[in-house]
Parts: sequence; structure tokens; C-alpha cells
Amino acid sequence: MKKQGKISVTAENIFPIIRQWLYSSQDIFLREIISNAADAITKRQHLENIGEIEKIEDESEIIVTLNKKNHTLTVSDNGIGMSAEEVDKYINQLAYSGLVDFVEKYKDENDAQIIGHFGLGFYSSFMIADKVEIDSKSCFKDKEAVHWQSQEGIDFEMQSSEKEKIGTDIIMNLTEDAIKDYDEYKIKSIIQKYCQFMTYPIYFTVVSDESENTENEEASTTEVKEEERKPINNPNPLWNKKPNDVTDEEYIEFYHELFPGMDEPLFWVHLNLDYPFRLKGILYFPRTDIRYESLEGRIKVYYNQVFVADNIPEIIPEFLFLLKGCIDCPDLPLNVSRSFLQDDQYVKKLSGHIVKKVADRLIKVTKDQPEEYEQWWKYLQLFIKYGMMKDPKFSERVSDIALLENTDHEFTRLKDLKNKNDENVENNKDNTEKASSDEPSEPQVEKIYYINEENSLSPYVAMAQKQNHQVYLMTEDIDVQWMSFIEYESQGKLKFVRVDAESDLDNSNDKEVEISQETQDKFIEQIKNINKDQYQVKFQYSGKDALPLMIRENEEHRRMKDLLAQIEKSGDEKTLESFKAMFAQEENKQTLIVNLDQPILKEGTEQDPTLIKYLLQLAKLGQGDLKGSEFIEFLEESASYAFKGTDSRE
Repeated sequence: MKKQGKISVTAENIFPIIRQWLYSSQDIFLREIISNAADAITKRQHLENIGEIEKIEDESEIIVTLNKKNHTLTVSDNGIGMSAEEVDKYINQLAYSGLVDFVEKYKDENDAQIIGHFGLGFYSSFMIADKVEIDSKSCFKDKEAVHWQSQEGIDFEMQSSEKEKIGTDIIMNLTEDAIKDYDEYKIKSIIQKYCQFMTYPIYFTVVSDESENTENEEASTTEVKEEERKPINNPNPLWNKKPNDVTDEEYIEFYHELFPGMDEPLFWVHLNLDYPFRLKGILYFPRTDIRYESLEGRIKVYYNQVFVADNIPEIIPEFLFLLKGCIDCPDLPLNVSRSFLQDDQYVKKLSGHIVKKVADRLIKVTKDQPEEYEQWWKYLQLFIKYGMMKDPKFSERVSDIALLENTDHEFTRLKDLKNKNDENVENNKDNTEKASSDEPSEPQVEKIYYINEENSLSPYVAMAQKQNHQVYLMTEDIDVQWMSFIEYESQGKLKFVRVDAESDLDNSNDKEVEISQETQDKFIEQIKNINKDQYQVKFQYSGKDALPLMIRENEEHRRMKDLLAQIEKSGDEKTLESFKAMFAQEENKQTLIVNLDQPILKEGTEQDPTLIKYLLQLAKLGQGDLKGSEFIEFLEESASYAFKGTDSRE
């Protein structure tokens, strides 16, 4: 939420401002309080290690307790603890000052533009509590325990405490709204979201209201049997291990811990770097069928094992969001806006390194597991194609391993098609040298024939295969744009052509058309009566194996039409209108090839309009464009011709 005007940050208005501003993100209070508890434990352990204080026997731990009877939420730690002087310094002065600085710094920023909302610290507890208490005992023996409390964070009281154990309890007296909103399931889910991999074990207990009817009477006490006492987090995430020390089974188990209910991943890349920046994490390539499942991946970003956010495009390139996994970067700048991250050189280097590691992993799979890579292509192709179009460096690394699948489900590398073009250029080199130096040489173009729906355009596929051409499957939505991208990147050396587009697949010869112009004109008029001005009619000899009528459509025009259909499907009205305006300027005519090697047109013979219409529908059927009532009409006419054949045999 964005506030206009100058804000006067005072004790009386600061918390209402924060509650309103961070309304959609108020769950972060628990992350902030638990993070403070973890920091306190780390400081205590440091003092123990250097001999400043005696080591405590208890396990380092954080306990979160929801008391339904008293309507309190308590976060307890056995960390360094605080004395009265330290509470006055760190809570009354520094923590409050940091809160004021936080609000002043980001008051003009949109809520969604702040990464993680780190920095609120202790005072974030007032987002859900109208009264907060601190009960703390310092790890230094000569320090007296202290109790601090404040109503709405405005006035405070501080006095001695009877607390005996070292550490700090933060007791939040929940507001009426928070009592309704924060039940045990909500609190547990928040802890598991933000603190799933916190460095110390976190235990969650619930004290039930005595008035509640519970099957188990022991549920109304905080006592927990030792064998039942289990932390709800994992303090030792797998990314902290060295890759050589991790088994495949452990990687898969950790994947299911991150993303319960998902199928096993294909493979993964383990990030483990200490220089020039600290970066750890594991990115998984999910087994997701792009035809039937959601394409949205999820990369969780952590800071010292504390969750920051999902899918931060300023840190991780957008195309990597098709993967699933997590990264932990302790050097990540947090108390900054998204706009700051976009220009931060450290973040750019971090992003580039992640892209490089992902590309290297893909290349390694193609070398070590070539057969599996082909089997996995249906899961990987969207990620690789999208990544190539979004990131030039990624494209440069993986373009050689991009695959094309033909109609026989055999695979060819894009690299091999490029090399084939280079070989053709070399073979024609002598002819080029013999040509006049004043005569510009045309670049060699390798045509890649394809269909965009499997088992479609069968007559045209057969024609291409008879001429020893491979026909490839470009059946995914992204292929429309990816083909244009590859053509551009190849500098015109590669050209994708659908098998029914205007091309050299007609097998036509240079034989002069023997049908008179008058007969041709009459036939063209019949076609216009059926389909108005949809077609440009061309007469040629295409061979006895070809259909009597064939429809050809300009590749660029048809590709634009496919792109328009995708935009309509997406619901992007603004883009749709501008694209329609551009598309309307294009000539919208297909070419109808009349195959004179078939007895469709004879000089001096009146053509049967019903037969012409039927043959035109047959051509549309071969192109995959016969639909609706016209398809039903075609079936009825086919049955009629079949029965006529039966009658003649009788």
C-alpha cells in the first residue's frame, strides 16, 4: 500500500501505519522474532567458545508456545539473554530507532517492491499484539533477570524478574483479530514457511483452553514426552553438504521435503560456492508434462537459512522459474527495494553464475546420459527453448544440445542441422567462386520441414518423405516464437517451413499447362462461388501420387495467425488488439494448387460443382482445416460416393 504525503513518525502513529502498510505480509513478525532468537543463541555459543562464559548443558533450541487460554504467543530461546541495561539499550533505543529508520526509508515504496520486509525486528511483534512482554536472563552470572512490557509500543515498564534459566521469552498478548487469525495450524505453517531450515531446532507446543473438549486431556498442558518431542524444522538442509557426500536418494528425499506430492525430479544441480560470493542451493529439473500440468516452478530464496521469498526475478532469471528448488545466499542485500536489486552488480554476477551452472549441468547430462536426455526432452524442451529466447549467454551455451523430434520420434540436434548447412555451403563453394565477382551470392538456406500437430497434414508429410526430407514435430505453443528466434539467430541459414506451406515439395515440373485459359477461368469462378476470394489458384503438374487439390499457405502469414490464436487464448486484450491491427494489413490468401496430373480438369468438359466442392473439402481435410458443419457435410458426401460405388458394382 502506498501512502501520499509526509509521514511524521511518532510513537503514537507508527504501529497503525505498519499494520496497514504490511497488512498482506504481517506473518513476517514470527520470522523476525524467531530470527532474533537464533541470533541470541549464536552469540551465546560464540562467548562459550572463546571462554567468556560457561557452557550450558541444554541443547540450543527455540520454543514457540501458543497458549489458547491466555491468548498469548511466546517465543523462547536459551541464547545470550539480556540484562536491564541491555534491554534499555537494545529494545528502548536501538530497536525502536531501527524501526523508525525502516519506516522512513520505505514509506514511499509500494509494499510489493520491498524484498522480504526484513529489518522490523522485535517491534514487528506489535503487528499482532497489543501488549508485548520480555522476560530475560543474561548469560553473565552477575546480571539480574529483567521483565519488560509495553502496551502498543508507546509506554514501557521494566522491573526485576524471577526467571532462572538463561535466555529470553518474548510474550505476545494477541489482539482480538490475531486470536481469530492465528490458530495452531496457521502458526505452524508460518514457522515451516519461513524457518523450515533455521539453524537451530524449533519446537512448537500448544496449551489448550480448559473449556475445549479434547479427547486427550494431556493436550491441555505444555509438557511433552521426550520421545515425542521433535523439532518442526530441519536445521541441516542438504545444500550445506558437499555434492560428493550426497546420494541420489538423499537428493530425491530432500526434493519431496521441499515440494511434497511431486513426482521424482529428472536430475538436479547442486550449487556450492564460497568465492567470489557465498552461494548454496539445489535446483531440480521437474518431471512435468507441459501439455497437461502447470508450468509454474518455484525457487525458494533463503538468507542464512531463513526464507525470504519465492521466485525473485531480480535475483534469479525468469526462465529459471520453470525449475524447482532453493538457493541460500548469506551475502544477499535484503533491506532494499526491487529496483535497487535490478542495478546491483553483485546480484547480476550471482544471477549469471546460476545460469552458467544450470547450462553446464544440462550439457553434462547430454554427454553422460544421451539416451535419457532424449527421453526427457518432452519435459525439458520448454525450459531450454524459453531460456534460449530470454538469455543470450544461456542460448550460446545450450543451442548445440537443443533437439528436434521427427515424425518417427527420432531426434536430431539443432547443431547437426547447422552443420549440414555449412557442408552445403562448402560443397557449393566452387560454383560460388566461378560466379562473377559483381554478382552477389545468395546465402545457403537449410529448410526444416515440420508439422505443428502430430498425425496431421499426412498427405503433405508423405510428399516430403518421398523426397527424403525429415519432417519434425513443432507441436508446443512456444515453438511458434522459437522457430522465428532460431531463424534470426542463424542469420537466415535455417528456415522452418510447415509441409503445407509454399515450398518446393509439390514435385511439380516445368511442363506447360495444356488447359486453355477459358477452362482455367471457369474453374477459378467455381472455386470463388464456393469460397469467395479465399484462394489464389495455381495450375501445375504435381504427379499422380499427389491430391487433385492442395492448399498452400505462406509460412510467415500462417505463423502470425498461430501467434494471434495464442494471444487470444492468453486473454491479453491490449496485445491482442494491436496484433490484430498489424495482422489485418497482411494479405490473407492461400494458394490452391490444381494438380493437372489428376483427372480433375478436362478441356471442353463441364465440371461437376458438387465434385469440385468435395475435392476442395478433401484438400482442407489434408491440411487439417476441415471443421464443424463442413466436416459433417464432407462425411455425408463421402458416404454418398461410397454407396454409388457399391451400386455400380451390382
